[in-house]
Parts: sequence; C-alpha cells; structure tokens
Amino acid sequence: MVRIDIHKYIDNVKLIPLSSDILLDNFISDYKEYEVFLKRDALYYQEQNISFTHLLVEKATSEIMAYMTLSADAIQLTPDEKNLSDIESIPFSTIPAIKIGKLCVDDSYKMKFKGIGSLMIDFAQGFAFFINENGIACRFLTIDADIEQNPSVVRFYEINSFKRNEKYKKRSVSISMRKDIYVI
Repeated sequence: MVRIDIHKYIDNVKLIPLSSDILLDNFISDYKEYEVFLKRDALYYQEQNISFTHLLVEKATSEIMAYMTLSADAIQLTPDEKNLSDIESIPFSTIPAIKIGKLCVDDSYKMKFKGIGSLMIDFAQGFAFFINENGIACRFLTIDADIEQNPSVVRFYEINSFKRNEKYKKRSVSISMRKDIYVI
C-alpha cells in the first residue's frame, strides 16, 4: 500500500475540539493507553481545564484520524540550553511553553497517510503562535516522549526539531523534549 503525504490532503481534514457529542468508539491505536485516554479521560480533563483535546477529522467520513492534548507548561533550561536558544540573559528560572500531553494517530490512518503526527505538531505550533499574537507569551512546545509505549518516538520528535531537555534526564518511561518556536 502506498501512503499519501497528509500535507497534500490538507484541504480534506479539519481540526476540531473534543466534545461530548463526538463518537470515539472507532478510534483504534496500538498504544492502548492513548486510546483509553481519549475514550475515557480526555473530556473529563478538558472539563477540569487540565488539558484541551483537539481531533484531526477527515471531512468526508467524519472519522477521527488523530488527536492531541495541549496544556500550559513551563520549562527549566540549563545555562547551555538557554545559550542555544539565545535567551541566556533572561533571568527567569522557567520559560513559558505549551505542552503536547498526548499525540496519537489512529492505526488505519497511519497506514493510509504519512506525516499525520508532524501535521499535529504544526497545529500545536499554530496554537502557540496564536496565543503569542494575542498577548500571552509562549517560547517552546514541550513533550514527554513516551518511550515506554513507543521506544522510537524520540526520533520522530527529533525529526520535528525537538531537542532533549538536560534538566529532566532522569525519567525512565519518558524523555522530556522541547521545540523552540521563536521566530525572528
């Protein structure tokens, strides 16, 4: 089967907020924890203002292709990491960010399209740009790459310009990563 680049298909998808009237039963993932989160916990977390879930939906079928959760975050950087981001003179111990809490692609769409996960990161970055333009600062996207569920996920995020966070090295099931979205 030949997979189609999702970016060529962009006019046929839409990003919508999770709501109680959306049927989630057909979303299937090899990563059962992520599937269960969407079906059981995501709406509750949204109602409690813990995270907000966005669904990538195929317009023609209304099927959920992928989802991501976003929440406010802040990240601590080592002096070297601050230097790499040209913010060594900023005296704050933490820098504002948006966290991608969960990002998951439906198994059938992984087979049909390539680039869905990267597209979701592009959407997350778009949210960061939006809040920056509307008076709330955000410098980074952050993710805790879940190596317990998917050992190769770190490489996916590195391909999408994320770097490992030195301050948060000692985790065993995830690797803290960041993407600097500052544009001059």
